[in-house]
This record gives sequence, structure tokens and C-alpha cells, in this order.
Amino acid sequence: MTQRVIDYKKIKATQPEIISRIIEIDEESPNCFREIDRLLRSDQIVASFILRVANSPIYNRSQPIRTLPIATSLLGINIIRSLVILAFARTIFSKHKNELVRTHLWQHSLLAAIASYNICAELGNPDDSEEAFVAGLIHDIGKILLFTHARKEYMSALTYSLDINCPSHLAERKFMGTDHYQIGKEAVKEWKLPPQFQQYVGVNLEQVVPAQADNNVQLWLAIANNLIKGAGIGDNPQEPEVRKEKLMTSYKLNEEIADYLLSEDFFQKLIDDEMYQFCANDYS
Repeated sequence: MTQRVIDYKKIKATQPEIISRIIEIDEESPNCFREIDRLLRSDQIVASFILRVANSPIYNRSQPIRTLPIATSLLGINIIRSLVILAFARTIFSKHKNELVRTHLWQHSLLAAIASYNICAELGNPDDSEEAFVAGLIHDIGKILLFTHARKEYMSALTYSLDINCPSHLAERKFMGTDHYQIGKEAVKEWKLPPQFQQYVGVNLEQVVPAQADNNVQLWLAIANNLIKGAGIGDNPQEPEVRKEKLMTSYKLNEEIADYLLSEDFFQKLIDDEMYQFCANDYS
């Protein structure tokens, strides 16, 4: 197949106006939150999604959040930006019932986010768990952008990757002339997300180990990503023994923790999470 080189600027141009407008907001402006509120109100799907997230167990610590200004104040502009992107992705995948895409892109991102949140909260610093959640949501944003911009080529790359057990970024380069790491890094820069987000979207998480991790959130995300891919969501499934060896050898987890993360109880906890149920199954 002839390689098609993907132009990032064209990818950026395909995004809905609400994304570009919210991304361009100056968070130092005194009118920042007022402008965000106005933009969110202009898109009912995004607005309802933001309120649903704000009232999820991840963010809601006390009373129900019923208004967008309170939700924006609670979550902050960077999380709002990330969730607007997620809402956009959710809309895309609601229209495309291809099981490969829903499993290996959409469900993988959701489960990696929830797993990253739980691992960080239980094994790391709970104060970092919200960032770990957002990191999980956007860590494969490059794949989503490639899919939305060049669906035929991306599906060829995805199928090729799964059929011959080839790393996804190598398959993307073969069919598209770029990969989701590069596209993700450009997205973080262009969308004015925090610079550390490049450590989540622009690196091969399979190569992240404790001694070389840029920060703790990246390490928890790497473990979560490995868990979900090993379960066959985001990659071909791996044998339990192989997955356990990876957790203990690469990530230096003890046997008790490795067994817990690989247990049916932990995976069921992720599946039962309200956020996963809402995003993965409800497209109304």
C-alpha cells in the first residue's frame, strides 16, 4: 500500500469549533470562566457530559453539581479542555459501531483512565489521581485523531497491528507516514494543554519503567495501560503469567499487588465504574 503522510494542520482543522474556542481561551483573563460557561452552554451534548463527569465519584466530594459555572470552578480549565475533547471523541465513536475501534480505542482509553485513577489512589498519591484519570483519557488522543482524519488508513494500520502482533506505532508509520505519539505531542502543544501531558501522549508507555519515568503519574498510567492491553483491550491479549511477570519485573510490584491488579475483582471494579458505564454504553 502507498504510504499516506498525514498533515497535522489538516487534522487540527477537522475539530469542532467548541474545541478550538475553548483551547484558545486565555486562562489568565478575568473573563475566562464566563467565556467557558458561554461556550459550554452552546453545545448541549458537551454541557451534559461535563455535568455528568463533575457529579461522578472521581470529582464530586459533597453536594450534587447542578450548574456549569460550579462544575468549571471545581474541575478547572485544563480538565475542562480535556473533557471537551473526550466528549468529542465519545460522539465520534457513538456513530461508528466497528467493534475493533470501540474496543481498542474507545474502551481502552476509558478503562486505562479509570485504572490509572484507581492505581494512583491506592498505590501512589491520591492527590495525583485526578491527573492520572485525565492522562488515561487522552493518552491515545493521537490514535483518535488519526482515525477521525484518515479512517481507511487507520483501520488498515489497526488490523495489520493486531494480525501480525506489531506495535501500533510501527503499523501507523507503515500505512500513514506518522504515528499517534507524534500526533499526540502536536495536539498537546496546539491545544495548550499542560506541557507534562506530552509525557502521557507522546511516549511509548510500554517502555516506561520506575527508574526512568518522568513523573509518578506517568508510571501509574504505564501500569494501567499495560493491564488493559494485556486483557485484550487495546492489543492482543496476553497470558496471565506473562502479564504478572511484566508487573513484577518491569514495574517492580510485589506479588500481592500484581495478583490484585490482575484479579477479576479489580477488572470488574473498572467495568462497574459509573464513568465507564456512562461513556461506553450510553450514547444518548
